[in-house]
Amino acid sequence: MPKFSRNKIKKNRKSFCNAKSTKIFFIILAVIALLFFFLSGPRGTIQLYQNINKKENLVREIERLEHKKVHLDSLKNELNNNPEYIEKIAREKYNMKKKGEKVLKVVKKP
Repeated sequence: MPKFSRNKIKKNRKSFCNAKSTKIFFIILAVIALLFFFLSGPRGTIQLYQNINKKENLVREIERLEHKKVHLDSLKNELNNNPEYIEKIAREKYNMKKKGEKVLKVVKKP
């Protein structure tokens, strides 16, 4: 069995420990870099969740505007095709009256 001096054994242990700690350092550095890459940036997880929330908000806004459009289209058709409805709006909203007509306002007591 070959004889090793204590100095050689200590040097081998130190170099082994240095190599091991260097590997661990680079592994940790690589994990941190990967986490940073996946969490941030234009295709990161954080940006992905923000884009999903924006999409959901836009879908809700589109649905709200479509309902409003349907309502306005029905109001437009009513105004174009029903003169009685136009008269009703003119009387209620704009306080208009026909010739010779008297308007009575009812005042509620508190």
